Parts: sequence; C-alpha cells; structure tokens
Amino acid sequence: MSKNQIITLFFRRIPKIFSVILHPLLMPTLGIYVILTSGTNASLLDSDAKNIILTLVLACTFVIPIAFVPFYYYWRITTTLTMSERQERIIPLAITGTLYYVCFFILYQMGAPRIILAFLFATALTVIVNLLLTLKWKISAHMTGIGGVIGLIFSMSFLYHVDTMFYLMLAILLSGFIGFSRLSLNAHTPGEVYWGLISGFAVMVTTFFVF
Repeated sequence: MSKNQIITLFFRRIPKIFSVILHPLLMPTLGIYVILTSGTNASLLDSDAKNIILTLVLACTFVIPIAFVPFYYYWRITTTLTMSERQERIIPLAITGTLYYVCFFILYQMGAPRIILAFLFATALTVIVNLLLTLKWKISAHMTGIGGVIGLIFSMSFLYHVDTMFYLMLAILLSGFIGFSRLSLNAHTPGEVYWGLISGFAVMVTTFFVF
C-alpha cells in the first residue's frame, strides 16, 4: 500500500465510515439503549416494554427523518446527502426537531419513565438549539449528538447514582473519533466541532437538572 493510499484510508475513507455509523440521527437510540442497560429504574422494565421503546425511538428519530431525504431532493431543499451548506440544514432540522418532540409526546402518553422522557425532551431541544445556531453558523450536528449522549451519561451518574464509567469513557472516545472524522473530511472548522460538542452537552445536562 502506497503512502497516498494510506493517507486516503486514514483521512478520507475511515472518517467517512465513522460519520455514517455514528450519524447524529442514531444518537437518540444509542442514548435510550444506555438508559435501558445502565441500572436505572428504566432498566427494570420488561423486555417487551424495552423493545417497544427502542423501536419507537428508532422509528421517530432515525427511520422517518431518513425517509424525508427524497422529499428534500425533490423540492431541492438539499443537493447532497451530507447537507454541506448551512442553508440546506434549516428545514431538515426543523422537521427532525418536530419528529423528536412527537416521539417524546407519544412516550409521555404511554407513561414512560421520567429519565426517558427527560432525555427525549432534551434531544428535541438540542435539535432546536442546533437549528437556531445554524441560522448563523454551520455547527456540527455529529458533535452535538455525541455531546448530548455524554451529557446524558454524566447526568445519570450524578442524579441517579449509577455506575456509568464504562459508557462515559466509550462516549468520550467516540467523540474523539467523530471530531477527527469531521475535521479530516473538511466538513467543519475546529470551532464548529467544539461548539457542537459543548452545546449538545450543555442542553442535555441543563434539561436533566430542571426537568
């Protein structure tokens, strides 16, 4: 393997893979999985209830938002899958935020545990904050998503007194991979990456402490 091939592998192909498998739309499902397996009261739910919650969250926060992509193309709202231009992200973020809130509302009506409701409300709020920032600045949605997961794990440890050290270390490691990937692909500036992480973390922690 030549030097150029190695550079391409580590600075283009691998970052693209990380950007796809750690897509921000998957972060709510990842967060719910952490909640259901970390020793909180939500982890005491039976397996059927857990599967229903995971399926609903995956559908509302990943499957349905992805299903809107052809609509964005048809109406020329976006021209690329990555939505590289700041203006292209505004309508998708508005729709995604609405779907996140719908997910929260459905689970609220179902009587889901408070910790799950707090997390889903925070994810919807995070998308709205991202939308408001996007009006002026192309903040990293990838880093906002993982920042929210880190904020969730931190809040669970502090408020629910569960051992989340493994999840915390893993989430921090993933945030490093994601940040490296976004910078290697020239998708964002360092400032957009750092502020994405900070905003996601801050919104999540604040929501948990006041919810």
